[in-house]
Amino acid sequence: MKIYTGILAAGLLSLLPLSAQEPAQEPAPTAAATGSNEALEAALAEQKQKAESGDIAATQAVYTRYALEGLTEQAQHWAGLYEQQLTAQAESGDTKAMMLLATAYLKGRDYIAQNPGRAVSWFHRAAEAGLPSAAYILGEIFTQQGNTAEAGRFYHQAWNSYAALTTRLSEPPTTEQRNALYWQGYMKLMGIGTEKNTAEGIALLQQADNAWAWSQLYKCYVKGIGVEKDMAKAIGYARKLADEAADGLMAWVVASAYLNGEGVQKDVATGRHYLNMADDANIAQAIHMKGLLLQEEGKMLDAYNCFNRAASMGLPESMTATAKMLLHGAEGVEADTARAIDMLRIASDRYEDPRAPWELGQYYDSIGEPELANGWYKIASDRGVAQAMARRGLLHITPDSGVKWSPTQMYHWWRTGSNAGDPTCSRYLNIFLFVFIPLVLIIAFGVPITVVHILNKKALAEEAEAEQHKQESEKL
Repeated sequence: MKIYTGILAAGLLSLLPLSAQEPAQEPAPTAAATGSNEALEAALAEQKQKAESGDIAATQAVYTRYALEGLTEQAQHWAGLYEQQLTAQAESGDTKAMMLLATAYLKGRDYIAQNPGRAVSWFHRAAEAGLPSAAYILGEIFTQQGNTAEAGRFYHQAWNSYAALTTRLSEPPTTEQRNALYWQGYMKLMGIGTEKNTAEGIALLQQADNAWAWSQLYKCYVKGIGVEKDMAKAIGYARKLADEAADGLMAWVVASAYLNGEGVQKDVATGRHYLNMADDANIAQAIHMKGLLLQEEGKMLDAYNCFNRAASMGLPESMTATAKMLLHGAEGVEADTARAIDMLRIASDRYEDPRAPWELGQYYDSIGEPELANGWYKIASDRGVAQAMARRGLLHITPDSGVKWSPTQMYHWWRTGSNAGDPTCSRYLNIFLFVFIPLVLIIAFGVPITVVHILNKKALAEEAEAEQHKQESEKL
């Protein structure tokens, strides 16, 4: 193949004028580049020797290193050798090699071209060799293709293979047996490849007692799948995942539960312990929460550093928190208005954080730019920020505000903000209901003040009854 490529290149070059051919010649490598390549080759020499003698892991390490160095041609060469070696091992009956090859062909990776036909073929061979996971994946593939008959056949084959592995359990069960129990539990729970039985599924998951099972049981107790909802039990499984499987996301779940007393008794010390675990695992939400706690303690610089870390991970609420500190400055944090405005705009426009436009509205109000502020308050109120709803209501009764004149909308926003607990909205609503409207009725229509109060009370009672009815309907 390289010979034909060279002939084609030579032919193309012969069509160019002589002056155009000379610059096309590759320049001699510089001393720095030569030294770098020599160092790389020296570092890979032992691995290459192992790879050439048939060590697949060494072959994979060589092409991965070349890829990381940006040396695509070398990476492709060694990846090709890796594919050949893996194919030979799979042909010899190695089911692990079959699965590695099948999954590589399924999606295409590591310089191995995607080939769904070959993928299915190797999954078939692995399933015939008794590998349950291969049969299950074939069930998934045929399900995506809409072939329910073939999907059902392979799912059932997977169920039987998993069941065969757990006919005689060791004491304690082996890792393979625990994995098989997990899959049996999951398939029973969902009715995949076997008759659905949630109680049996839960029992099998509890018997599996591994990280996969704990994760599924956590979901079951949170959502009430096959069991009654029980947050305390769910958090128990989350703790096992955090403690025994080093699951950072579950550490964050546990931290949040104990810090807020959700499903468990509030315990700040335990919450902080798991918060630190989640922080170590770089869980952005945990880092943000840690920043909030530090802020409450008055440790502003430490809080800023936490917010800034989480913001760099793309967490919008952390961007807003960082920007807020930069807008006003804090102990150990120097104000940087330009950066703060940029961060708030990104948090609002790209990530649709509700608090970012509220902070922008307040900033533009503070510098005497009410029109700009109004635009941001409108966005914030649309996103449910109660504090922005007081201004939004005023805009609907202010001429030339840029929003539609509508007393009805004014009332809607003040009522919504008041229900959400905003005191300004509550104050405006009370003035509107118990001062403005009575004055209009008395002055314009001569309605007695007692009648006005009766009408107001009746209207409020009817609205409260309608809201209660709505909440009850939503529960049903």
